[in-house]
Amino acid sequence: MIEKTYIEPEALKEMVGARKLFIWGARHDGYAASLVFKRMGIKQKAFIDSSISLQGKEAFGYPILLPDEFFAKYSKDNAFIVIASGFYADEILGNCREQGFQKMESVLVYGELRRFNYQVDVSGSCNLRCISCPRGNYPDHRKSGFMSPQTYEKLLLKILRDDPYTGIISLYNWGEPLLNKSLPKIVRLTNRYSLLSAISSNLNVTIDFEAVVAAKPTWFRVSNSGWGENYEITHTGGKWDLFYKNLFKLKEYREQHHPEMIVELFFHIYNHNQDDFLKVKELCDSLDFTIRYRHAALAPLDNIEKIMANIPASSEVERTRELQILKVEEAIGIAESPEEKNRPCYYEDHLWINWDLHIAQCMEWYRPGLNLVEKDFLSVSPEELILARNESEFCTACKERGIHRVYCVYGDEKLIAQRESLKKDHS
Repeated sequence: MIEKTYIEPEALKEMVGARKLFIWGARHDGYAASLVFKRMGIKQKAFIDSSISLQGKEAFGYPILLPDEFFAKYSKDNAFIVIASGFYADEILGNCREQGFQKMESVLVYGELRRFNYQVDVSGSCNLRCISCPRGNYPDHRKSGFMSPQTYEKLLLKILRDDPYTGIISLYNWGEPLLNKSLPKIVRLTNRYSLLSAISSNLNVTIDFEAVVAAKPTWFRVSNSGWGENYEITHTGGKWDLFYKNLFKLKEYREQHHPEMIVELFFHIYNHNQDDFLKVKELCDSLDFTIRYRHAALAPLDNIEKIMANIPASSEVERTRELQILKVEEAIGIAESPEEKNRPCYYEDHLWINWDLHIAQCMEWYRPGLNLVEKDFLSVSPEELILARNESEFCTACKERGIHRVYCVYGDEKLIAQRESLKKDHS
């Protein structure tokens, strides 16, 4: 259930007082929180993040501290924590309590301040047919198309009116945003309204994307699943040489137009690409890109549901399952365990707004026509959306079966380390 704790900005300033502000989570939720508190005049000291891949890094000029490093130096008396990490906010809150930080006194959860996390799929089309993605493994799709800048501006104005704690707009979900020729205008509009923007791309395009980088998006994520021929197996339809060339273009365009842009390469771990990780990491180091990783998941959740019900799946789904290190059955087993199943749904306060303004039931379920409400986004109030989510029988059934935690399991870096799924050197 969505539960919100609205605090007036002045009251929040008083709550923080003279203490140093730390934001736990150095990804786009954390970036959003950082901007929101900057708008409010609350000065941030640093980010906290448990990901080893971010150790020693910075974001927006703020250092990123490991939790142990933070707790060794700070306490509730001289520090205030805002948790902006989606999958494991409850676990982080528990860690903070063990260290003496109490909710509403010295720690807050950013997701409880804002109403929603807005995911706007500005492109209703994709150029690849990856076997792990519904674009390549699911038979039915929503109508294709692209959001116009005019529609996007109306959407932004409504978000800012309804949800003043909003700090970032994600301009992607199942589509490839670079296919939308209006993407530079859309990014500039986001900046104009003092919001951050996030792009996620397969970067396997012949389109010149210099204008997109020059428009100054905040965060640019690139998906990857191996080197050379291994990449082409799971980024199905993609060409390694084109992808490799575009990585260097991205570096060049960033240096020319927007050195502050955060670039993150997201490595999907399969059993055929484990030996590629160090090469990809070395390439990222040379390009000054951050690398993150997860066990390769089978999307969408519709396919997970079919497997749980022993319903035959497509050949693309079966090929994905063959290549996975963390098998679907194992991920489901962990997600169904009491310690996972009873945890909150990360996606519950996310809104996936399609290019035509329809609002999907969930950003990880895919079937066409599965919408949260029948109205389009411009016609519905935030109260109606929260009510629809809280009273959703679909959401209730998903959580009762533990399906809502499956992708959290795939993204758990601690599990990756425990299973030694990557050959990597952090020394």
